[in-house]
Amino acid sequence: MRGFFRAVVRVFHLMGYLLVGLWRTRGLARMPEDERLEFVRAWLARAREILGVGVTVHGLDRLEGEGTHGTLWLPNHVSWLDIPVIGGLLPGTVFLSKSEIASWPVIGRLARLAGTQFIERGRGSAAAAEAVARGLSTGHHIVVFAEGTTSDGTRVRRFHARLLGPAVKARCPVVPIALRYFDADGCRTTGPAFIGQESLWPSMWRVLRSRHVEAVVDILPPLHPQPDEQRSALARRAHHAVASVVS
Repeated sequence: MRGFFRAVVRVFHLMGYLLVGLWRTRGLARMPEDERLEFVRAWLARAREILGVGVTVHGLDRLEGEGTHGTLWLPNHVSWLDIPVIGGLLPGTVFLSKSEIASWPVIGRLARLAGTQFIERGRGSAAAAEAVARGLSTGHHIVVFAEGTTSDGTRVRRFHARLLGPAVKARCPVVPIALRYFDADGCRTTGPAFIGQESLWPSMWRVLRSRHVEAVVDILPPLHPQPDEQRSALARRAHHAVASVVS
């Protein structure tokens, strides 16, 4: 019963936060880019906190030496929760997204102002690769879920190489990221997982009613594409790095 009331309180708090966010986004377009990107980062981080999710980050300092160049982040993909967890780490973190999300209230506007690269359904991987290339050219951190789908978080599926082409061509650093979720007792949990034919609400409800969920994010040493390295070889290197932490 406590879990039920905890979830209800969080739902009402989150709804109020979304309404306030809708009001505050009216002035975002007039902000300087640095302030706007920090606002989006902080907004995602606070939304994650309202859900009862904490974050422990290891290796964030590894990105300091990459300067202002674009980086391609390759995390394993567990849940919808991955977005506020990863997006709340640094300003200028950009995701690939379906074009219809651009019309969503609050979230769609925040996504557009944060530089999200939208992909029209049906245009395939070529359009996605173009979106990655555009994002890297802006100097942002482009997040690609290279597994192409979610897992329960206890293993890492094969990384598809097709979206690594722009990073190889531009010689941008590729950053493997290992993401794991733990419950309030410090045990690995599959509660946030959003897999198979399950709808969004059951996964969200499990998070909302949980006493606490802790996301542990390991930012692993950046991989620098080697001369003449094939994107498939780079994908295997990134997959090995993430799987060695997650599994």
